[in-house]
This record gives sequence, structure tokens and C-alpha cells, in this order.
Amino acid sequence: MRLLEPIEQLENKEEHLRKQVNALHENQKREFYHRQSKQLKDPDTYAALNWFFLGGFHHCYLGKYGLFALELTLLTISIVGFILGHSGALFIVVFLIIYELPQLFFSQKIARQYNYQLSCDIFEDITHRH
Repeated sequence: MRLLEPIEQLENKEEHLRKQVNALHENQKREFYHRQSKQLKDPDTYAALNWFFLGGFHHCYLGKYGLFALELTLLTISIVGFILGHSGALFIVVFLIIYELPQLFFSQKIARQYNYQLSCDIFEDITHRH
């Protein structure tokens, strides 16, 4: 995930990949689009999960279950820490906020980068098999 990648650069990479896919044989194109359609993630869904749910649920949407488990664990520990009056709980919450804010504001780009990488992987798999 490259949060500071200019959107124009991502758009150029996506366009280049589209041209490469369009140059494939018809059966390869069909396979590419079939596999891609089953695996692409909607940037709006990712953004909504990021905006409306605490605990890293948006990571599950992209299949990053380890990161989800870590964030949910840290959030749970901080809530229990607040209830028990531990001052370290505030440190955990501040850490989570600092980590999550950029992801919140760049959620659309993160999902598009995920989809681009997924599409590249599918393209590579199809072109190296045939």
C-alpha cells in the first residue's frame, strides 16, 4: 500500500494493464475478466467499512485477517484498560488512531491499489501458464 502514490500514477498503471489485457488472446481475456470479476473489491464498500466500523473490519474485506485480528485485539485491550483505569490504554488508542487515520482518508486509493495488484497477479498467472 502506497498512500502517497499520486492517483494519476495509479490511473496510468491501470490503463497500461488494460492495454496489456486487451492484447491477450480471446480465451485468455475471457479467463482474466472471469477471475477478476470474482475477486475485485469495491472501493466504496471498503471505504464504508473503514468509516463506520471500529476494530479494523475493513482489513477483512481485503483478506488481511492477521491485521484485522491485531487491530481488534488492541482495541479490545484498550477498552478493557479504560474500564480498569490503566493509563496505557490511552497510548494504544492514540497508536490506533495514528495508524488508522491515513487509511481512513485514503481508503478509495487503497482499494484501487489492491484491485490493481490483484489484476496484475491474475494477468501474470494467465500469461505465464499459456
